[in-house]
Amino acid sequence: MREKLEPYIEESAYAQILTRYHFEKRDEGRICALAARLLSMAAPTLYYAPLDAKEQSRLAVLVTLGAGVDELQDACTEDGQLGESYMVECLAMELLGNAYEQSAERIYDHYGLWIGRFDFLGSAVPIEETEMLFRLLKPQEISYNQAYMFAPKKTVAFYTTLTQKRQASYCNQCDACRNTRCAHRRGHLTYGYQQIFGKRPVKTGPFS
Repeated sequence: MREKLEPYIEESAYAQILTRYHFEKRDEGRICALAARLLSMAAPTLYYAPLDAKEQSRLAVLVTLGAGVDELQDACTEDGQLGESYMVECLAMELLGNAYEQSAERIYDHYGLWIGRFDFLGSAVPIEETEMLFRLLKPQEISYNQAYMFAPKKTVAFYTTLTQKRQASYCNQCDACRNTRCAHRRGHLTYGYQQIFGKRPVKTGPFS
């Protein structure tokens, strides 16, 4: 399964980016300008499929931001703009985090189950399994070399085991989650999701 994701950074996130990556307040204008360019060039994409057709609870997953992110960062580096290159790197990490959260939502929509922990290739899973994962997912815009380095660079591969228990899932901390657009977000749930999670809807009007 291949799905396009939406590249976005919440307006409220920029102040956090300054703190998280140790920038100064005066850097905010440059960061916002680079973010606008990055958002126009990024093409986040999700691939996922069960490892076994008979047992669909264990998934292979690829998430990439696309080649445009590499192109912007490489252009900054080649022009000697090392500060801007680092800013692009930090902004890309924010985009990748948002892509993870969108991926969890899309997979839930497809299977009705939550993503468990991420078992990354090269960490919890032997990097050599990249070959098998690519044969399974057949990504159109992602490749790897003999050292199993991905192109585009902002690409991650992992396995995950789906779970029925939201409390045991990756997407179980709504207060910390940056995806405020998520339909499953606590406090923003539709009536149907509130019933699933045992939440009583708050009545805000005659049609609530």
